[in-house]
Amino acid sequence: MSLLKIIISAVLILSPLTSFATEIEVLQKSSLRDQQQSKNAQVKINQLDEQKLAIIEEVNRLQAEAESLEAYSRYLGRLLVDQETEKVSLKTQINSVTETRQGLVPLMTAMLESLETFIHLDSPVLVTERQERLMQLQKMMQKADVSDAEKFRRLLTAYHIEAEYGSKMGQYQDNLTLDGVDRTVNYFYLGRVVFVAVSLDSNSVWLWDRENNKWLSIDASYSRDINKAIAIAKKTDIPALLKLPLLSKVN
Repeated sequence: MSLLKIIISAVLILSPLTSFATEIEVLQKSSLRDQQQSKNAQVKINQLDEQKLAIIEEVNRLQAEAESLEAYSRYLGRLLVDQETEKVSLKTQINSVTETRQGLVPLMTAMLESLETFIHLDSPVLVTERQERLMQLQKMMQKADVSDAEKFRRLLTAYHIEAEYGSKMGQYQDNLTLDGVDRTVNYFYLGRVVFVAVSLDSNSVWLWDRENNKWLSIDASYSRDINKAIAIAKKTDIPALLKLPLLSKVN
């Protein structure tokens, strides 16, 4: 009986201890579960922070892109305004060019006619060359495949060449027909002040008479200075003072 009491007493003593151990185990498991939940919660918080940072970064990127697009849009707006202004300017220029072109053809026709008259009335210096140039210009004016700009350029070139005859010194050899007799002579010209011809044997000298538009036979003693002037024009002699006959009438 006493042994049974002892056993019962031990059981009674151990029961609270067993219950206490169970409670501790439950608490430990609960604590571990809470720790795991806290760890999981922290992971989620970290993930949310990373997502928040990514969203902020994306917002900043989109904002910068929006500002860039807005600046580009303003640039395009200014460009369109400038293009409209340029369009109006080009249209005005095109109209001006059209008007200029319409007036250019009559101008070139008048210029060509004036050139023809001038060559006809001028001293016959290099007359064959000048008439050939005039004929080429007249043919060119009838060609549709030559632009008005090119026609005008060639006309101006011809005028420039004609103007140079008034200040240049030159010589050339060509034929001279007088009284039905054709002969080869040496010509010399000094601007539009002197224009003479001398025979190859230097025995005959002629002076262009501008007033009567014909050749005049003059003293053959001029041949010496004329031949020297021809040599100077050829750059085979040095410049010197010469006695030369002047045109009977100078423009």
